Amino acid sequence: MARRKRNAYYTCTVLIFSIYLFLKMQIFQQSSTSDTSEDIDYFVIQDSHKSADRVNHTQHQFRSDCRRLLEGDREEILYAKSRVKMTKPKFISDHAFGELTSNCDTFKRTRGYVLNSLEEEEQFPIAFSILLYKDVHQTERLLRAIYRPQNTYCIHVDAKSSDSVHVAIRNIAKCFDNVFIASKLERVIYAGFSRLKAEINCMHDSYKRPEQWKYYINLPSQEFPLKTNYEMVQILKLYNGANDIEGITGRRLSGIAYRFRYHWDIQEKNGKRIYNNTRILKSKPPNNITIIRGSAYGIFSRQFVRFILINPSAKALLEWSRDTYSPDEYYWATLNFLKYNPHLNTPGGYDGVPDSKPWLAVWAAWKGVDKCYGKWQRGICVFGVGDLQFMVERKELFVNKFLYDYEPLALECAEEWLRYKQMAALPIDLSYYRNLTFLRKEKNL
Repeated sequence: MARRKRNAYYTCTVLIFSIYLFLKMQIFQQSSTSDTSEDIDYFVIQDSHKSADRVNHTQHQFRSDCRRLLEGDREEILYAKSRVKMTKPKFISDHAFGELTSNCDTFKRTRGYVLNSLEEEEQFPIAFSILLYKDVHQTERLLRAIYRPQNTYCIHVDAKSSDSVHVAIRNIAKCFDNVFIASKLERVIYAGFSRLKAEINCMHDSYKRPEQWKYYINLPSQEFPLKTNYEMVQILKLYNGANDIEGITGRRLSGIAYRFRYHWDIQEKNGKRIYNNTRILKSKPPNNITIIRGSAYGIFSRQFVRFILINPSAKALLEWSRDTYSPDEYYWATLNFLKYNPHLNTPGGYDGVPDSKPWLAVWAAWKGVDKCYGKWQRGICVFGVGDLQFMVERKELFVNKFLYDYEPLALECAEEWLRYKQMAALPIDLSYYRNLTFLRKEKNL
């Protein structure tokens, strides 16, 4: 019965989306599509009811049907893939962002930023962080997708990124009171402590901000939201102060224990700085802490962020992690799971079995476990147009990952789907989230 209701809900959703896209394309076909700038004309803008209704220039080039792609129509998927191969899409260069942001009001309007929110959203602000090294174009698209005026956004640009990246991000940030660049930028090394420290820097800056945000969500620039801001608010209100952090123990933990049992140092190899296992055993973690594996990404309550910044045990674990491999993949989890570390009394922590806890921060397709109709990169699926059908019913808040220059229509249709949900204001089925085992039942937020 529940499954039939769920299927009916999504069938209705896709049907309404189809009508939305049809009307949108009717408007588009009547409009002028002349290009005035090779770099800047990325969207064709229409003014409808005083809100920016965006039609993506890339999607217009491909002439593909997002509705059919979201439904998993094989014929349309094959057609879209063939069109992608034949068409070179346009993207905004780092330099072009300087011109685009010369007038901030125009930039926000033409790029389609949502500048108003429902009262319920205003009363439940969220803090986001975005870490990037390159690809300002994709970062800006992620920012636009999650932007609301009551939220706060910390952007950490790798200190070794090109000048054009730093300048472009500064130009974007200057247009918003609630978007800022981290006060301290790290030279991020893959799997190094600097990646974790970059996140801590953003947490520190975000916590000092005047916005009294309720939750903190950290993102790489390749992620994209599956839920609207309003949907996130509805879900996070049910969390009621609980953290949503992945937890892994047993064999899946023991297989990577070498990452934190030995001292790692930095070496130069082929002009790059990499981490090297010295085979020298480390001391045990401080304060009788048991290490738990997890993910670099999660959904953290405000109280949890405060705990990280001021708690002596959290700070001691952070310092101990400096010479370990990929500490961001165990630091959050170790602090969060009270079954193994009850003495920490972590705010929003989970006292159940880590491996059985649902994790809804982000969905990724893993090689050997999931199907991928895009391409594999480091064991993770880079989503293509054939993967869109599986995203519609996902319960996670975000999906990882898209690459803006790989089958770009996939990201375009994800944007269209999100924009549609924002405009249609569909009712939200929260039944799944109400039954999550890690929710806090007592009054908190």
